[in-house]
Amino acid sequence: MISIAIRVAGVGLGFVVTFFIGRTMGPEANGQYGIITQTGMFLSIVCVGGIDLSVVRSFSAATAHGVLPSRHSLTRLFGYGLALIVVLCIAILILHDVVTEQLLDNSAVPGALLFLCAILFSRAATRLTSSILRSQKVYIFGQVVEVLIIPGIVIAGMILGVTRTLYEILAFTAVAGLIAAAIGVAASYRKTSAAPGALDIPMRPLLKRAGPLWGVAVSKNLSDWYSLAVVAASLSLYDAGVFRVAMQVATALPIITIGIFSVFSPQIGAAHAREDYAAIARLARSATLLSTVLVIPCGVLVLLLAPQALAFIGPEFREGSTVLQVLIIGQICYVCTGPSGLVLAMTGNERINLMLTTVSLVALLVGLPLAAQYSGLLAMVIAMSVILVLRNIASLVAVRRLTGVSILAGRYHPA
Repeated sequence: MISIAIRVAGVGLGFVVTFFIGRTMGPEANGQYGIITQTGMFLSIVCVGGIDLSVVRSFSAATAHGVLPSRHSLTRLFGYGLALIVVLCIAILILHDVVTEQLLDNSAVPGALLFLCAILFSRAATRLTSSILRSQKVYIFGQVVEVLIIPGIVIAGMILGVTRTLYEILAFTAVAGLIAAAIGVAASYRKTSAAPGALDIPMRPLLKRAGPLWGVAVSKNLSDWYSLAVVAASLSLYDAGVFRVAMQVATALPIITIGIFSVFSPQIGAAHAREDYAAIARLARSATLLSTVLVIPCGVLVLLLAPQALAFIGPEFREGSTVLQVLIIGQICYVCTGPSGLVLAMTGNERINLMLTTVSLVALLVGLPLAAQYSGLLAMVIAMSVILVLRNIASLVAVRRLTGVSILAGRYHPA
């Protein structure tokens, strides 16, 4: 429950930043901020997506055996992660014109690429260190590092009157990310040991497992960034600003499930290490029930108050209320079908998970621009929600067939 509260608080703090920008600078500035930060967050997934979930699975083995991971393993892991980040940042700076035009929609913010690189680095570091901490059962602080520190520092700057322009808000976001990354790295090293009995985590199998998981992570997170980029390119930055506000309100629901799954995923990984599939089934059902009980009342409340909530930011944002309602309905349906993709990933079925996610990704890449161009923003959002739900249902069926785990029933049926 504390984990959920932290995730919801993170969404709330992020929404405060959005509210401030939208209220004082309008939808276009909100669209510019969203494009830069969402692109940085997406590229951080490109760097360490898959590795973070593989870390949870691999480092949880130390917890299952009652020891700490070796410090040398953690240093090697950070070395791999840093190398990937540096390569991607160099590529961004070399391809300056292409990135500015295609990814940032010709953003007029000075130093946009440098802000992008700083956000990329900090988000990748906090994501990786959070997974390390959660694998060692440091659930609460691990999520504080990932979701609370950055928006908290930015809001502090707003309260103190330091961040009054879009440029200053982006600068504070970049600095806050670097502070959060440093805290996460320091905390991660405290959960390792240099003693002879520490568990050494081989990097080759960890990275091998991370390959399919990387594809899944990129595909899933691409939809958020890609949908925003499609709106900005096909419609306008004004529409992107309205759409981003609706998306941020809607993401309050999956944040609840992410908070729950972040606690359950290391336990599922430890159960898989013991080959206890009955425990995996019980854990997955518990996660589904808890998510459903918490999400449905919140979702119904947002459905009823969507127009009023968006109009509170500014009257021009009210037109996104129908978009918000469609997104909420899709999220409710997604939650009720359980953490099927997570169970596939944690039970050694990464390739099947990747295949299902790739199919849905292709549908998104083709369907969203067509829907936005020919039928507008609402049609694009409907397509997003339908593809999201169908993918999770397909994963639910795959879990039952491949592992014998019935997520909704909480039972294991051996082949």
